[in-house]
Amino acid sequence: MKIEEIKHPELKNHIQMIYMHGENQNQNAIEKTESEIKECIKDKYFIISIEDGEPVKIPYANDGEYLVPIFTDEHEYTMGMQYFSFNVMDENKEYVIEKLDYFKKLKEDPNFLGYIVNIARVSYIINLALL
Repeated sequence: MKIEEIKHPELKNHIQMIYMHGENQNQNAIEKTESEIKECIKDKYFIISIEDGEPVKIPYANDGEYLVPIFTDEHEYTMGMQYFSFNVMDENKEYVIEKLDYFKKLKEDPNFLGYIVNIARVSYIINLALL
């Protein structure tokens, strides 16, 4: 599978709906959309940045917590890597196309907070309960 073949507009739509439900403080709709996200990502392949064979970890706090970025299409990946370069985080970065379950071992790490979708906009964190 090539990077240009990865497209997940349905996930982007779900993410937009999560924000709208959050603004309306509609917790039931948020939970429903999160279950739809869980179904959406179950068998999909995503673009994941790696360095030295490991997923890139974006520091989130001072105590070692981190997020792992995933990208839903080539444009997101390009923008995300530009974001990395602005923050001097892009040295030796490559990408792989994998299913998220390939990285489920990360769930065992207490410092792993989840996957962040579209790092350039910091638009959504897929929490561990959705995996």
